[in-house]
Amino acid sequence: MNPDTGFFGNEAFSFWSPAVDGDRAPEGGAASKLPAYTERNVYTDVSGGMLTSVGNRVEVANGNIDNVDLGAPALERDNVIKWLNGLDLFDEDDDGSITDTRRQMGDPFHVRPSTVIYGGDVDNPDAVIFVSTNDGMMHAVDADTGAELWAYVPEETMERSYELYLDQPSPNRRYGLDGDIRAYVYKDDGVPGISGEERVFLSFGMRRGGDTVYTIEVTNRNAPKLIWKVSNGDVGFDQLGQTWSTPVIAEVNVSGQRKPVAIFGGGYDDGQDNPGYREDSVGNAIYMVDLLTGDLVWNASRVNANLELDEMTHSIPAPLAVVDVSQNGLADRMYVGDMGGRVWRFDIVNGSDPNDLVEGGVIASLGGAALETPTQADTRRFYAQPDIVPIIARDRFLLTVNLGSGYRAHPLDTDIDDAFFSVRDFKVFDVIPSDEYGEPLTVTDLVDITLDPNPTLDIEEDGWRLSMVQSGGEKILSQSFTFQGTLFFSSFSPGGSANACVASTGLNRLYRVNVLDGSPNTNLDRPVDDPEELTEEDRFTELKQGGIAPQPVFLFPRDRSDRPIACIGVECLDPGINNSLVRTFWTQDGT
Repeated sequence: MNPDTGFFGNEAFSFWSPAVDGDRAPEGGAASKLPAYTERNVYTDVSGGMLTSVGNRVEVANGNIDNVDLGAPALERDNVIKWLNGLDLFDEDDDGSITDTRRQMGDPFHVRPSTVIYGGDVDNPDAVIFVSTNDGMMHAVDADTGAELWAYVPEETMERSYELYLDQPSPNRRYGLDGDIRAYVYKDDGVPGISGEERVFLSFGMRRGGDTVYTIEVTNRNAPKLIWKVSNGDVGFDQLGQTWSTPVIAEVNVSGQRKPVAIFGGGYDDGQDNPGYREDSVGNAIYMVDLLTGDLVWNASRVNANLELDEMTHSIPAPLAVVDVSQNGLADRMYVGDMGGRVWRFDIVNGSDPNDLVEGGVIASLGGAALETPTQADTRRFYAQPDIVPIIARDRFLLTVNLGSGYRAHPLDTDIDDAFFSVRDFKVFDVIPSDEYGEPLTVTDLVDITLDPNPTLDIEEDGWRLSMVQSGGEKILSQSFTFQGTLFFSSFSPGGSANACVASTGLNRLYRVNVLDGSPNTNLDRPVDDPEELTEEDRFTELKQGGIAPQPVFLFPRDRSDRPIACIGVECLDPGINNSLVRTFWTQDGT
């Protein structure tokens, strides 16, 4: 790594690359391992079902794919299909040939790859990596070699193929498959690898690319099958916006029948790209879909829903936090934030029919929706999944709902007063009927700890808030993560850079605070032997990387005696957790 930038160094050598590729994105990686254009397996879903069927293969001989499907003139149909498979028709590699292979992939801009381990052992896992890209493809990549096994081009993104083929300059950024992928093993037996009755499903949306949610089965890694897809306009999905909300897979009991479901927010109304407070016409909904069939199990919205809520006036692009509070294997609680700054709680009443399956309401309103005449500074929005943490303290058991606000659509905004919030929910096991929700908590109900490095919060307090004030426009654009009582989250500030020698691409900070009261618990800004009390600056560390840093991820390398490291993108550091993990095993006796 380059210690000054926090990114790859010039001489870095990535695992799949045939040569040193350093920080040069167009070189090396899985793109360099793409098969020859005559050998690639590129599929679509114009014939539905099994993607590997003859009717779904993206090849010139497939009469199911016409020029209209590709968005192309009739005379260009064959060339566009060849180009999609990787024929270098425009000599992109400048080698003088237009009959060789074009080894290029679209960008996985907002996508975090998802990995499925099919077998092997701890030293040699047999894994496949799934990643979506903005040329409208999902790629299945062999984790060991980097070679593509197959690529899936949904019908909804294939119509952009001619536009991509022409590669003409455009004033507007275009997107294809731009959302995270959720991998889920149905009937997981707990044994590493996929065998027996286990089935593997991938669920994902399009984010900026469109308004469709997909689920494909990849139990056989080489035979992907489209299980279902839903879009705005399908019956029951009229409120679906841009599908930003990555589906969460859980099991629920509906009318006495246990079933796996995909749960996701209504998505994003791109009207929120315009600054200022507004209510939304799409995205202001929540959906629960049968994972195995695609049938709508339950939904919430203002109208035409199983649970109709007048306050649901804002789109929900964030993934929901789905919790099994009772620990019986069934989801029974959901939390999520919206574009109006509200925080929602939903109770799943397992065993009930769809109209009585879920109760819910607003537990906190921390943005413009709480005010009659909100200013620009008040328009806090929640794009990230809440971090739900159970806490036992001072003879009380409670859940903390942790999330930060930030204008993801305009990360350079400096007008909004963004903050990180920790809201306490004391009704851990109770179901709250929808008509019994009182006035939601507001910003002033939460203890302001911004300038107090040693806050004293009574356990009965409603929670705390930490304003983002370290530099202009500081905001939170990703999910927080709590580990052993320490809450980790990254912030982004436009302008200013951690390295004066690098062109300004923003400043990122990693915050580490006590989840109970937001106090710093590690001396971060002075020598470790300095006896001075902890200060506000001990809450965060400035990161080297520019751009928008992702959420913290914890890794457990075996060469560290099971002590974790925290990685934010490719920048890794010691999280200050010194005690080793203790592996604990348990069995359930059946009682």
